[in-house]
Amino acid sequence: MVNAGIRKKIRGILENGGIASADFEAEQLLKWGLGEKYYMTGFSEEIDGERERLLTEAAIRRTEGEPLQYILGEWDFYGYTFKVGEGVLIPRQETELLVEKALPYINEDSAVIDLCSGSGCIPIAIAKKTGAKCVGVEISREAINYFSENIRLNGIEDKVRIAEGDVLSPEKSLLDSLPRADLITANPPYLTGEEMRTLQKEVRREPKIALYGGSDGMDYYGKIFEEWLPMLKPRGIFAVEAGDGQSGAIREIMESKGLSCRVFKDYGGVERVIVGEKGEPEIKGKGL
Repeated sequence: MVNAGIRKKIRGILENGGIASADFEAEQLLKWGLGEKYYMTGFSEEIDGERERLLTEAAIRRTEGEPLQYILGEWDFYGYTFKVGEGVLIPRQETELLVEKALPYINEDSAVIDLCSGSGCIPIAIAKKTGAKCVGVEISREAINYFSENIRLNGIEDKVRIAEGDVLSPEKSLLDSLPRADLITANPPYLTGEEMRTLQKEVRREPKIALYGGSDGMDYYGKIFEEWLPMLKPRGIFAVEAGDGQSGAIREIMESKGLSCRVFKDYGGVERVIVGEKGEPEIKGKGL
């Protein structure tokens, strides 16, 4: 089949399957299935039957609800490429704001802890941009496998390491293995029960453990600050991502813990990132 024909075929499958961004996704699948060089230069040439079959099957998988990113096997985040697939949360553009707002506070001498790391996109992007030493804490073995692969893919083995554990109930041995941090970041599960019931079918394919934050989406936040704030140095920064409508409650929790907070909106106008600075420890018995 001539490449112009396969483009029309793949786009048609996606459109008929109800994919809203059929044009964009068809191009992504074609780049993946044909290869970047062939995609750019070979649209007047015929493609073999095996390649056509691969692309057709991929388009059908997409219409059946498999995320585009899982089909491609990778996705870009903050200018870097990350391997993704079944069992790991797909990096999202909204989360790039968390990285962007955290970067000004650190440098190559900083220590960073990232909670609920998933694919490792946050600590890897931070380490690549700043040279800071980063530790990502993650409990899912499937996610850790992708995280480990992404460390190698991005050539950042000397800057990023993985700590396996539960961020809600961290064992003493885990905490003892970590440095006191200049920055702690977290993109915890924050979808509400209602949001989980109305998810797009492709999002339902992502791991529930990385999405569901309890009936009101807030299960993780209070516990995270309780358990992890002691790991933050004085004047350190605690930056978290939030769901739509959650920033006020999260800011209240953070300020009750002594953090001075700022809230940042994403490109959709949602108050998406809360950045809190830890105060100096109180010196008791200080004279006049």
